[in-house]
Amino acid sequence: MYNPEAIAKAFAAVAEDRSRALALAVERKAAIEQQYPRMAEIARELSSIGASISKTFYSDNPAQSIEALAAESLRLQEERKALLKSLDLQEDYLEPPFHCPKCRDTGRVDGKICSCIRQRAVEISLAELARISPSAHCSFDNFDLSYYRNLTDKSGKNVGEKAKANYDYIRAYSEDFSPSSPSLYIFGKTGLGKTHLTLAAAAEIIKKGYHVVYGMAGAVFSDIEKEKFKGIEGKYTMQKLLDADLLILDDFGSEFHTSFSAAVAHNIIEGRLLAGKPLIITTNLDINAIHAQYGERIASRIIGEYVPIKFEGEDIRQLKKFQY
Repeated sequence: MYNPEAIAKAFAAVAEDRSRALALAVERKAAIEQQYPRMAEIARELSSIGASISKTFYSDNPAQSIEALAAESLRLQEERKALLKSLDLQEDYLEPPFHCPKCRDTGRVDGKICSCIRQRAVEISLAELARISPSAHCSFDNFDLSYYRNLTDKSGKNVGEKAKANYDYIRAYSEDFSPSSPSLYIFGKTGLGKTHLTLAAAAEIIKKGYHVVYGMAGAVFSDIEKEKFKGIEGKYTMQKLLDADLLILDDFGSEFHTSFSAAVAHNIIEGRLLAGKPLIITTNLDINAIHAQYGERIASRIIGEYVPIKFEGEDIRQLKKFQY
């Protein structure tokens, strides 16, 4: 659950927020006390009351002494509120303006991670997904099925119903996702919406708090090669690929094909399978092409363990480009 790197960044961001809030409170206090000396006097008197409370336990009547100090403290606080109101300032103007009142920008409540950290981790993960993909423009709501209504497959059959079924399945997959969800083999020609729907699903799954790693196959395999032979740790490491709740390899098969890339593909697929974690593959390759490029073992795994989702029709991007 949750991207650990995003959680770390969220804690760092909250710490910066807390530092700014505390600094602003000090700045405001200094400015208002300089302009209105009575504010400084009130602060000193309240501080003195706090120091006096411990001494009351040694008095002849501690309960009466504490009651008197409490009454004086309340009077001073009311005076401060009245003064702030006269200046058209909120009564909490001198308090640090924390973003999260629950954890006071510490990131934890009663030793547990605050909801503000989880929310920030989601926002950071979504921003990272948008940075490396067109996810900001890909949602279920803006996936236009109308382009499929007049498209036909090789046999002349209308593919609109098939496209709707694909859409419904992938949307339901994102809504019901768990780390034990099945792996998906999403295949078909270029420009049919495979990446659009996959990114829409990734965003929805991230919003649920799951750790999703998305990458173009070429970039992923390149990073793994650098990690293996040069000791250079890039964005993608084998450990990160295996640890994620969901891994998405987009445009699988478009990477430069070598015996090493085939071995990496095998290790990723086997590793995710052994861990019981789902992998989504999008590709232009049908299963025969997968067999030819990666071998029988990978093809067999995909046939036996993955839910196949075939996209059919003509390039939607071209239809959009040339529509009048």
